Amino acid sequence: EYHLKLITSLGKNKSWAEKGHIIAWDQFKLPYVSPKECIPINAVPDIVIDDLIDIFSIKGEDFKISLGKKTGAIESYTYKKIKLFKSPLIPNFWRAPTDNDLGVIDFTQYLGLPDDTRYSITSFDFSWKNTSKNRTVKDITFEKVNNKIIKVFVHFNIDNSEEDMAVTYTIFGDGNIFIRSSIKPSKNMARFGMQLTIPKEFNQLTWFGRGPHETMFDRKTGGALGIYSGKVGELIHNYVKPQENGNRTDVRWAALTNEEDIGLFVSDIGGTHLSISAWPYSLEDLELAKHTYDLPKREFITLNIDYKQQGVGGDIPAMAVLHKKYKLRGGEDYSYTFRIKGYSKDKGDFNTLFKKIPPLK
Repeated sequence: EYHLKLITSLGKNKSWAEKGHIIAWDQFKLPYVSPKECIPINAVPDIVIDDLIDIFSIKGEDFKISLGKKTGAIESYTYKKIKLFKSPLIPNFWRAPTDNDLGVIDFTQYLGLPDDTRYSITSFDFSWKNTSKNRTVKDITFEKVNNKIIKVFVHFNIDNSEEDMAVTYTIFGDGNIFIRSSIKPSKNMARFGMQLTIPKEFNQLTWFGRGPHETMFDRKTGGALGIYSGKVGELIHNYVKPQENGNRTDVRWAALTNEEDIGLFVSDIGGTHLSISAWPYSLEDLELAKHTYDLPKREFITLNIDYKQQGVGGDIPAMAVLHKKYKLRGGEDYSYTFRIKGYSKDKGDFNTLFKKIPPLK
């Protein structure tokens, strides 16, 4: 992709700002797309699968994963003998409620509404909180497409959905894993995505998307598309009351790496772009904390890889009254596909890796 960015800035010092201070900017996507480079099938290493009692153990060049039969999740990913996962990659439909999410609840007593309606008038249904935890695997099967590719198909029974949630893992011998997730919710969702934790030493987040500051579905025009990088602890936003924070939208690719430039690479595959956030604590920590000093420093980093989370609203102060297009609405079909892969600098830069995709058959 190529984007043209136009900037208007001060040509000399003023009493209110120094030379170079940006007055205005805008950005335009140019009508050019660099084609993806398809890796020849014969260049993809062989892959093997062991069908064990509780897991599928899958091995290829420089990597090994375990995919749980009871969880339907990738439970471990080892790359060059380095464990990249601290916890499984699981579906996630919940966010730590924002002030706007909760503001309407706080006002219901003044509106004369009974207690049992307080949570029914929010922009998303709060019953999503435990949906991932309560999910069960309806069925899980695998197909060995050839000596280079294995597919694992999972159907989940989940609450708040009109149909089974479907997740397909396509695993290649070079360590690329394509993950397609689909759902038809019966109620409005706060978020549709997946979450995992990785060891805390992988604390350098680099991404191609909007930035450098956090952006949301309905608050992103102030974030320019570009390649940005920073420490996870510096990319969070400490609101007075801890809540959902640090989200980056329209992400093409992202990577969490350590000091040796080894880590986990994530990229959009389906063309919907991703929402990405990384925290030095858990979602539960964020939700329970009353003050920023209540947030602990964990031995892991939480990584959210989302299709989207709904907007934050705010047209009416302290209320998440959303425009329809910024909701994840019940009764509609949602799906997205993303890729994860172990990364080391000998594989090239992130843009090069993003352009290279293995064949699907």
